[in-house]
Amino acid sequence: MKPIYSVVFSGRQYTRTLSERRGVTIANAIGLSLVALTLLLFVFYYTWYGWSVVTGAIPAIGLLAANTILLNRFGFVNISRIWTCLLIPVIITALSIYSKTIYYNSPEELDYFTFRFVILGSCSFPWVLFSLHEKKLLLFCSLAGMVILLAYDPLHQWFSVGYSQDRLKASTYYFANVVIFISYCLLVSALAFLKWTSERNEARNMELIDELNDTNEILTEKNAEIEAQTSELQAQSDVLETNQRQLLDAYRMIEEQKNRLLTQNQSLTSELLEKNKDLTETNSELIKHNNELRQFSYTVSHNLRGPVASLLGLINLLEPTALAQSDAEILDHIRTSTERLDMIIKDLTKIIDIRHDIFKIRQKISIEEEIDETFAILHKDTLQSDVILVKNIHQHYIYSVKPMVHSIVYNLLNNALKYRSSERQPVIIEITSSEDEMYYILEVQDNGLGIDLKRNRDNLFKLYKRFHFHTEGKGLGLYLVKLQVEALGGHITVDSEINRYTKFTVYLKKPEDIQRQVLLKERYAEIFYDAQLNATGIIWQESVTSEQYRHAFAKTLDFVKVYNTPNFIADLSRHGYIDKEDQRWMFREIIPESARNGLTRIATVHPNADSHIDNYIQSIQDVTAPFGITQRYFTSMQDAVEWIESENEKIALKIRTNGKVN
Repeated sequence: MKPIYSVVFSGRQYTRTLSERRGVTIANAIGLSLVALTLLLFVFYYTWYGWSVVTGAIPAIGLLAANTILLNRFGFVNISRIWTCLLIPVIITALSIYSKTIYYNSPEELDYFTFRFVILGSCSFPWVLFSLHEKKLLLFCSLAGMVILLAYDPLHQWFSVGYSQDRLKASTYYFANVVIFISYCLLVSALAFLKWTSERNEARNMELIDELNDTNEILTEKNAEIEAQTSELQAQSDVLETNQRQLLDAYRMIEEQKNRLLTQNQSLTSELLEKNKDLTETNSELIKHNNELRQFSYTVSHNLRGPVASLLGLINLLEPTALAQSDAEILDHIRTSTERLDMIIKDLTKIIDIRHDIFKIRQKISIEEEIDETFAILHKDTLQSDVILVKNIHQHYIYSVKPMVHSIVYNLLNNALKYRSSERQPVIIEITSSEDEMYYILEVQDNGLGIDLKRNRDNLFKLYKRFHFHTEGKGLGLYLVKLQVEALGGHITVDSEINRYTKFTVYLKKPEDIQRQVLLKERYAEIFYDAQLNATGIIWQESVTSEQYRHAFAKTLDFVKVYNTPNFIADLSRHGYIDKEDQRWMFREIIPESARNGLTRIATVHPNADSHIDNYIQSIQDVTAPFGITQRYFTSMQDAVEWIESENEKIALKIRTNGKVN
């Protein structure tokens, strides 16, 4: 690792600011990564296509990327970063033009998309390598990347290898340009805002550090004065003991010193009040910044949904059967990666929605699935050691907030792997789940380095506290675990012995009611979530207006999107008459979107015969059938619940038998 560190930190001695040092380090890391990636790409390209000019150009690109490190080593730190920003766009554009001169008579749609995706990604380099104070360099590299991206098609036309309309779909191609340009704007604006926020907070932190240093110097001077006064009092006490005749004079002197101390204490109290006021203002500023960051994460998660959905639509327009096998495999990888990105954005949206609106809702969570998924995420760390995972699952399911439970399991398993002992193989991690009358209990025990609880128990769950420094970390994991456990109404304990073991025991409070968790309660309707059934439901309380009808179903759709519930129950006992136009709105806007978010089953309840309701239910059945949604009619809520329970059990049986649902 030392040679790698030496390469990555080359040229830092020639920088003047923290941001420049960070930019040079990242430039070295990018250059080193490009060298490794081009060598790997050269092996695969040679294996697939044999020797050609393109094959030879690939390692040559890696050598060009290595120039970044050489430039930094010799002190050309600005030139190296400019080189890093422009290398990929220029080389990739040239390589694209050359490759199309070879294959121009047999082009593929993907040939006109993949290269510009790489150029689009490289447009983020200037915002990573330069600070906002380096305006000229930042603007030059950023605008150069944008110009190359926008000139992609004109350059191809100039070299007579441009887009051929008689071979490719014009609508798909030009719409892809629109999506790429929008993606560029979103990428650059998001990076610029993040850069601005980060550097502003960094500057504020440096100011606070300077203020704290000044305060420490003042306090040091005050302590010196107090120590001097204490020595003087001690000397006076010695004089009193040896000379009784000076008793009255000494008494007066003590009174004078006492008055001086009182005056100084009042002064210190005033200063303390002033500092508390400053801290209060700082805390308010931090809360404001936190709210801004939360709003930023909300905006990013929602604004990225559109481009990702468009990208998925464009990918679906390509026919794998019309592509070569290698291109079809690449297209499949692109589709898989895009779908994963879409899921990540959806998960971020869920977490934001949960934090803002429905934090109290508990879901049914499989402990074993959470453990397996987390262990799969940590697979890279487990490869470094022989790890044995022992699962004692006595309580298979719990009802809680899934993102928080996932975070708790991840941090505890990650700690067990991170602080394993190099003297013991294999690494044994034992996880036990159980319950008592009030809590779900989760225990994670390892045979790692252990913790000195006599010295560190009081600081164990504090922010930025670490007790081993041979591995990377920020001291946030256990702090977050404690916050999340307490937010779920529970607590956490720890037992450990140095160089033997560590055991964390998490107690999560059981929810009082998981069957009828109210999401929205109005006079005319109640929307609820049933964790046992994994179902969203609505109970109409009276005849409703068009506005009430649409508002209730819009809210219901929001919850279906958050939880992806496959089941829905509608109690129409006091539903009343629904206008045809409102019905058509529901069929057009609500049902298709619900199907896309996982709805597969609808149970409608109405105890009495009613021709209007019968027609309404039949219309629902006709509309939902093409979407693969099964709809059933029942005369009681109990019958509807039993049907959903039966269907859920069938799905669970298929999973246990086949491992998946076909």
